[in-house]
Amino acid sequence: MSDDPRLSRKEIGRLVHNWIGEEGGYLGSFSYAKHDRFWLETCELDVDTSGFPGTTRACFEATLFEAAARDQAAALRAILEEYPPPAEPDANAPKFRSPALYREINAWITRLETGQVGISMDLESASDVVRRALDDADTLMRTSGPQSAVDRVHTAMHGYLHSLCDEVGIPHGDRPTMNQLFKALRAKHPSLADLGTRPEEITKILGAMATIFDSLNPVRNNASVAHPNDELIGEPEAMLVINTVRTLLGYLETKRRQAAITGG
Repeated sequence: MSDDPRLSRKEIGRLVHNWIGEEGGYLGSFSYAKHDRFWLETCELDVDTSGFPGTTRACFEATLFEAAARDQAAALRAILEEYPPPAEPDANAPKFRSPALYREINAWITRLETGQVGISMDLESASDVVRRALDDADTLMRTSGPQSAVDRVHTAMHGYLHSLCDEVGIPHGDRPTMNQLFKALRAKHPSLADLGTRPEEITKILGAMATIFDSLNPVRNNASVAHPNDELIGEPEAMLVINTVRTLLGYLETKRRQAAITGG
C-alpha cells in the first residue's frame, strides 16, 4: 500500500460520477468561472479552465488528483457542503449520493488530514448504532486523535457482532460479550462455514482474534476516554486497536456478502 494518503484516480472518479454528477462533460453546477473560483476560494489554487484542453470535469479531476492532501481534504469538505446528502435515497439511482459513499468520503477526509485510514465502512447489515459509532470514531480521530476513538470503535465492533448474530437468528444471552458473540458466529454463521483452502490455519487465526476481544474490554474500560482514567493508551497502541478492529470488520463483512451472493 502506498504511503501517499492522497486520493486515487478511482476515488476521484467515484466522487465525480456518484456524488457530484456530470453530464456531457459538465461537472454538476460548475460553470468555467465557478470551477476556477472554487479552487481559488477553497484552496488558493489558480486554475484556468479555459486553458485546459478538455472539459470542466476533466479539469476538475486533473486538478484534484495533483493537489496536496490538505487541499484535497478542503475540496472534499466544500463539495459535501455544496452537494449535501439527500434526505431520502433515490430509488432509481441507489449508488448516487448514497449514505455509504457519504461515510466513505468522510473517511477519505480523515485520511487526507491525519495520514491515517478512516474507520467508517460500508457495512450493509450494521445497525444505526454501529454506523453512528463509526462516524463518531472518524470525527474523534480527526479532531482529538486515535485515543479518543477507541471507545467508539469498541462499541461498533460489539454492535456489529450483535447484528450479524441477529441477522441469521443465532441465539445469544441478554448481555453477551464480544467473545461470546464471536464464538457463536464462528460456530453457526453460514458465512464462516467455508474458510477456503487452508481452513486449519484460518481457524487458528480466528482463534487468535478471539483472544484479542478479551483484551479490548480492559483497554476500553481502563485506558480510554470511555471512563475518567488517569492514563490513556498511547497513540500508536490506539491505532493498533483501531486497525485491528477495522480488519476484523472488513473480513466479516466480506464473508457475509460472499455468503449472501452464493446463498451460503
